[in-house]
Amino acid sequence: MGSVANAAPTPARRRVELRRQLATTPGRLRLAAALLALSAIVFGAVAARAAGERRDAVRSVAATESLLVSAVKLSASLSNTHAIAAFSFLRGRPERAQSRRLYDDEMQQASVGVANLAREIGTPSGSAPAVRRITQTLPVYAGLVENARANNRQGFPVGSAYLRKASKTMRNGMLPAARDLYKIAAQHLTTSYRAGVSSAAMLAVVLAGCTMLMLLAQTQIYLARTTRRILNPGLVVATALLLGLLVWIVVAFTVQQSALAEAHAKGSDPVELLTTTRILASRAQADESIALAARGGGEEEPRLRDVDRGFQAVTRPIKRLLEQARAIAGDASASSNAIEGAYRTYLEAHSRVVEQVRVGDFTKAVQLAVERGTDGSPSTKRAGDALDEALDREVGIAQGRFDDAAARADSALHGLAVGIPALTVLCALLALFGVRQRLEEYR
Repeated sequence: MGSVANAAPTPARRRVELRRQLATTPGRLRLAAALLALSAIVFGAVAARAAGERRDAVRSVAATESLLVSAVKLSASLSNTHAIAAFSFLRGRPERAQSRRLYDDEMQQASVGVANLAREIGTPSGSAPAVRRITQTLPVYAGLVENARANNRQGFPVGSAYLRKASKTMRNGMLPAARDLYKIAAQHLTTSYRAGVSSAAMLAVVLAGCTMLMLLAQTQIYLARTTRRILNPGLVVATALLLGLLVWIVVAFTVQQSALAEAHAKGSDPVELLTTTRILASRAQADESIALAARGGGEEEPRLRDVDRGFQAVTRPIKRLLEQARAIAGDASASSNAIEGAYRTYLEAHSRVVEQVRVGDFTKAVQLAVERGTDGSPSTKRAGDALDEALDREVGIAQGRFDDAAARADSALHGLAVGIPALTVLCALLALFGVRQRLEEYR
């Protein structure tokens, strides 16, 4: 009975003893040391994790943007393949060796591109159906084009029917699948951007750092009051070190976030807009060639007077896309002016073709699509190629802007992976050393 009675009040006695210890200066200093050590651990862990997440996000953005470029290149290769095949058919027999070589090169790039894109994105992303659709449809499309060529070489009109069927296979099969792959890459890129510019990580670092700074300040104030010493070297140096580290992290995160936002706004966004414009322009060029070759509409319109309908349907979004690209590049952008000028020339060349179709001079319409006009005006093929070259140059410039901004975002975080743990540990050791100096005076 006596032992039980003695054991029962032990927790209460411990609380009393703890309060008694905390009522003394050594006890309070020990508590301050423990809290400083704990806050240093929390701050170091939070800051290191935040820096790691930011660094991973920047690298993910760079890797995912390359996937986006691969996806748009795949769509461009497919569209260019179709445009080259259609134009070669319109130009008549025999087919030029250069056109055949360009067609084969684009087909090879499309085949390699879809395989590489599938490997880089990975099957868990949901890309498998789109990849399968392209790999299954590409040989079908190639076979239809070869049948169109074989019949065209022999002068059989049925060749145009094969070409229209190949166009339908491209529009309804491969191009939508390529757009699906693009959407998957774009979703990955958006996720990476959001992780790289999230303010939650910076807020957590600031809160953890301010908590530790507050503990350091309160400890120094307490020591100044109890020991009549204004400064404690260890605590002062620890405070300055922590403040410097916190400023470094905030500045690095701010620079990284700003550079990543620039990479998005002036890099990947223009690449998307300009490449989409390239794809639409290539498709419009193919539609015109198929319409003329079939003496009907590019989008399977049966009447000759509707030759312009499919072209207009495809090119209608281009004006809006170019306006968005200009808004990003700035109104004074020389490259934007060059692209818009090339686009106007392209539309004017197409309108001359349409005008000849409407007055019934089909031979003249085909001539204007293939060759220069008597007044030196460019054919739609030449005007379309000039527009494609202008867009391709601007895509390269936008890609360069992205690479520069992404490199700045990554370099802003250099050193934090080592600096955060090293400086946090040093800060904690200095603070504990400063407290221990005062504790030694009570022994």
